[in-house]
Amino acid sequence: SLTSCRLLGMSRKWGGWDYLLLAVAGGAVALAAGSRTKLSAVEKEAASERKRKNQIAVELMGVRNGLCESDEGKVNANKFKPQKSDIFIATYAKAGTTWVTQICHMLRSFGNMNFGEITEVVPWDNMALQCGQALDGPQVAEPRLFKSHRQYGEISKGGRYIYVARDPIDVFVSFYNFLPGYVGLEAGDMTMDDFADAVFAGVSHGGQIWDHYASWYDHMKDSNVLWVFFEDLKEDLDREVRRIAKFMKLPERDVDRRIAIAIEKSSFKFMADPEHKHHFDDHFVWECVKDRLRIPAERSHSVSKVRSGKTGQKLPDHLRHRLNRQWENVLAPKTGCKTYEEFRAHVRENRTN
Repeated sequence: SLTSCRLLGMSRKWGGWDYLLLAVAGGAVALAAGSRTKLSAVEKEAASERKRKNQIAVELMGVRNGLCESDEGKVNANKFKPQKSDIFIATYAKAGTTWVTQICHMLRSFGNMNFGEITEVVPWDNMALQCGQALDGPQVAEPRLFKSHRQYGEISKGGRYIYVARDPIDVFVSFYNFLPGYVGLEAGDMTMDDFADAVFAGVSHGGQIWDHYASWYDHMKDSNVLWVFFEDLKEDLDREVRRIAKFMKLPERDVDRRIAIAIEKSSFKFMADPEHKHHFDDHFVWECVKDRLRIPAERSHSVSKVRSGKTGQKLPDHLRHRLNRQWENVLAPKTGCKTYEEFRAHVRENRTN
């Protein structure tokens, strides 16, 4: 160009090609600027669509999960009068319910695996009516066992209770990996932040985990309550199975054989084996409620409850801080324990059983 020539100490007159090149260059600049503007608009629209998709997924999860438990089922559970020998495995969701249920059933039945899915032989109190199960009916072995996610103030009184607790961070991660798929959503339909919003808004039937722990904490010294920690099961399964067996008041003459069988058949290796894992995937309850949830007929149940059982799960710092603040607001003032590990040590030292 003329300007370039002058910068180089050259001088010449402009010709037609100079003006053509200038026009082409200017058009290219304008086109690039237009493309960047268009790209920015498309990116904003895509981000908005992703956000709306996540919002819809959260709303759908909340509605469908709310429909799992019917009002009639809750009334049925409220009316149930347990026998003194009955045992409830009471937990917040994803705190170790299925694991301890398997331990208890193996202990009482000498390892009898003749069932399709564990909830068929250990009814869920709030879901029994929808699943065609009579809470007050006989079971395949004694003592009778029941699963529950109810806080202490809501659960049927008169029986015995094994309460299972787990680090809320690990519960959150496990719940996030389980619930969306259970109610028919796809992987990636919501972020962990979206799920956290749902949890804080009360998407779980058991309320929030910190309130759940607080409700059972007041009864850790009750003679009919046994506190068990998920992490203790991981550290020493033999010891914890023996504690559970003692609480169940099993006959002394064959308790060691029962314990040995229970330890073998409640191991991760056994429960995660392809031959056995279908016993623990909750397909029994899911089949009973899927029409009520309006899950598409072509959708199959593909969520397993037997995972790695990891502890010390990783979370983004902002989410970890958010969950820890709830501990500080709810459980720290009540228990004097600033962290879950302090709480675990405190309960282990002060529980009755």
